[in-house]
Order: sequence, then C-alpha cells, then structure tokens
Amino acid sequence: MPHPQGPVGGRVASEGPRQSNPAPVATGDVGARRHPGPRMVEMEPRPGPAPRVARVDVYPGTQVVVPPAWNRCTSLPDMGYWRTRDLMAEIKWLQRKGFIPVTPLGDGVDALTDYVQLPAGWRAYGISVPVGGTVQVEVKHPSLAWFRLMLVTSAGTPGPGILQAAIAHQPVLVTYKNPNKVATAVYVIVDDPAWWSDAKNPYTLAVRRDWDPAKTDLSKVKIVAGIWGASPSVSAEFRGPSLTGPAVYPH
Repeated sequence: MPHPQGPVGGRVASEGPRQSNPAPVATGDVGARRHPGPRMVEMEPRPGPAPRVARVDVYPGTQVVVPPAWNRCTSLPDMGYWRTRDLMAEIKWLQRKGFIPVTPLGDGVDALTDYVQLPAGWRAYGISVPVGGTVQVEVKHPSLAWFRLMLVTSAGTPGPGILQAAIAHQPVLVTYKNPNKVATAVYVIVDDPAWWSDAKNPYTLAVRRDWDPAKTDLSKVKIVAGIWGASPSVSAEFRGPSLTGPAVYPH
C-alpha cells in the first residue's frame, strides 16, 4: 500500500480507505433484510473540519456506534493538525446517538498488538485501576511520529489524574494515577490519522501497572459504563504473563 508522504503540516486527502466499516443499510431496504448491516441513526451536523455526515451507523442489535470516516492525513501532523482533529468533540457528538466502542483490557494483559478502525483512524481501550494505583500506557510503531494517545474518563473527557495527557498535543505515552476512593476505569484512545497501522504492520500498546493484578480484585469495575459500549477488537492480539492470543467477544 502507498504510505503517506508530504511536508510537515498534517494535510488531509479524501482517499478511499484500505478497509472500511460495514456498508450502511437504510431502513426499508429489501436487500438489508436479507443481508443485515449496521443500522443508521439521524445526527446533527458533525463538529469541526471532519467530513459532514447525515447519519451514523450502529452495530446490529446494539446501540454502539460505528465511528464515521475522517479524511486520511497525508503529511506529518503538526500541533495545528492535532488541534483540528478534535476527537473529544467527536466523542461528545457521537454519544448523543449511541455508545462509543471500547475494547476492555483484562487485568492480566500487559501488551497487545492491533490496528485502528478504518476509515475513522482511531480505537479505544478500557483499563481498570485500583485505588491509588498508577498505570502507564505507551504506543509503539515504526511510524510513531504519526500517532498519539489520549486518556479520558468514563464520560469521555479528561479528569483528575490525567491532566498531562489532556494538555499534550501528541503524547505517545500517558500515565494515570487513580485519585479516587474507589477503583475506576480509564480509557485510552490510539489515534492514527494516517492509517499507518494495519494487519501486517500493527502498533503495540504496552500497559505497565504498579500493582500485582493477581493480588488485586478489580472484578467490580465496570469498563462498559458511561458513554462506552462493548465492541471488542477482533484484530487485537493480547499478551500477558498467562494470556496470549486473539481477542474474543464476551458471552
């Protein structure tokens, strides 16, 4: 596949995606009844410079949205580009009609390989953190300068303990220390607007914890909560002390 090229500045191009979300299906379509696909919901205008869409898909039988397309970035993103790619506003816009897809990470997962959803260019993961616990998440890829990480709460916004991640324009390593009196979940978004990651060239997401998962009960923490809906990545390969292999959908 041709890789993005061009001068620094974060130009975008309306290029056809290498792979796309399932084709939209309109209500009342005869073919849709034979071959069901994502249901579509009406939406108000999309914020920012993102391509305008009148509707957004949701996965069949759920209220989890399929993140819509962004134009592919074709030159190295600078601070100005990251400011215009406002995923915070995007998430706020999407949550009005459904839940944001998230892949929950098990307590024994300390690394995974995966790639972003196309043509949206991003993917979210949820992590449980005990009281006072600190977790550090780092993305690794040969084209790292084109990536960033974002860290948000169950409401999809920055919160206590993740200020540095909120103010950095292009972090590739984020840290969260749980200041709450109860265990909680945080959400890491991998943003790859140039679509460098794919099945043959995935990114690695490393998760470092300052607690022993084998001795810490986080079973009561709900990762699928707030604005987030379960949509595990079937492309992810998890790694941990006693865990390896592809992601699976929960029963």
